[in-house]
Amino acid sequence: MVNYKKIGNLNRLKFTSLLASLDAEGKKGYFKNPRRFSKMTKGIIVFAVIAIMIISIFVSIQKLDTSNVVSQGLIESSQVVNGKVWIEVANNAWNYFQPSVGVDPNTGLPYAGGTDFTGFTYWDLGVYVQAVIDAQKLGLVSTDGVWGSFSRFDKVLTFLETCQLNNEGYPYQFYQAKDGKVYHPPSEANETYDVVDIGRLFVALNNLRNFDSNLADRINDIVLNGRSNFTTLASNVKNDANSNSIYTYFFDSGFASFWPQQIGNVPSEILANLVNSQNVTTYDVQLPNAPISCDPLLCSVFELNNNDSRLLALTSQVYLAHDAYYNATGKFAAFSEGSSPSNGYIWEWVTTGNGDTWKITSGGNSYVNIDPVVFNKVAFSFLALYNTTFARNTLIYLEQQLPAPTNGYSDGADNSGNLVRGTGSSTNGLILDAAQYALQNNP
Repeated sequence: MVNYKKIGNLNRLKFTSLLASLDAEGKKGYFKNPRRFSKMTKGIIVFAVIAIMIISIFVSIQKLDTSNVVSQGLIESSQVVNGKVWIEVANNAWNYFQPSVGVDPNTGLPYAGGTDFTGFTYWDLGVYVQAVIDAQKLGLVSTDGVWGSFSRFDKVLTFLETCQLNNEGYPYQFYQAKDGKVYHPPSEANETYDVVDIGRLFVALNNLRNFDSNLADRINDIVLNGRSNFTTLASNVKNDANSNSIYTYFFDSGFASFWPQQIGNVPSEILANLVNSQNVTTYDVQLPNAPISCDPLLCSVFELNNNDSRLLALTSQVYLAHDAYYNATGKFAAFSEGSSPSNGYIWEWVTTGNGDTWKITSGGNSYVNIDPVVFNKVAFSFLALYNTTFARNTLIYLEQQLPAPTNGYSDGADNSGNLVRGTGSSTNGLILDAAQYALQNNP
């Protein structure tokens, strides 16, 4: 690149020399009558003026161009995605779980959607517990202090030991982070507990008791001997043995970790049903004709302790389907669940179980025809698992569209440039999972 500043300095020296020469001539009386300048002197003056004008224009253009340059994001500016990059990714995601950002500063309970939605479910509580485990493993949080990991875990367990229950003795679906009391969104006014959310929390609590054995007795008392008769819910999990849903596989794994003798084989049976389902083909990639979305699939890979080879093979096929989708359509894809630009909360299905692929539902089982959201959490997960050009390019696209992750990563954007700017626990929790997985498996 031409160094206009250096050229400008050199020409200023020349011009200073010129002025000195003219001053000498002025002393001889030439300035009394400009017409008496020699032709050579006039030529030098004209050349100097033109040179200065040209340099000024170039400098102005350079300043203009610099002011319009968009700074590159972390992934785009990194020639290789190494451990240093993943630590920075993890730190960005952990920014969300700071007090008054994604966690209530008084109760220590998590926000599902940042300050835009400060309620939470047991699913969000599980995400938060797992996020703190990941953060401690990565050295992003200490064990001590008001916001150390021990204090954070204690606040969650205290809530589980004391929270308001419904008339059947089970947790409500939504609670308020500001005081831990029950919260009834208008659209969920008749909802009580959600067995999917409870099972997801059990996955995290099982990981926590394995991570910190000092908390094992307290966790067992809450789940096995607490105020809620979760054992009855666990007995119903036996009926899921005929399911082929990845959601069922994930949350039933949480129940099975606490009741291994009664239902320990159920998740394996579900996974067998899933991978042995009749195949559907999308963009020349074969997938099981089963309900598959990426959130429970990726959480299963990152958070369950057995990492069945069938699960890893399925995840690889789902990734290849996304890659093939992009190659065929020119549009990025990272199918999951979360907020959308215009249709509220959506579920994106790579396969639906009824022969359809790449479908979206919102608030029910009927499909909605909208541009799919490219979810940040899925793109980071693909990068952690496979470190491919497709995964990297997907993240670069999202970096170019979304705000910097000062308070955690935003949810995503569609291919038309419509943004989901909000930050949430599920997005940043899964990204922390991905970072921890990448660092543990590819140090």
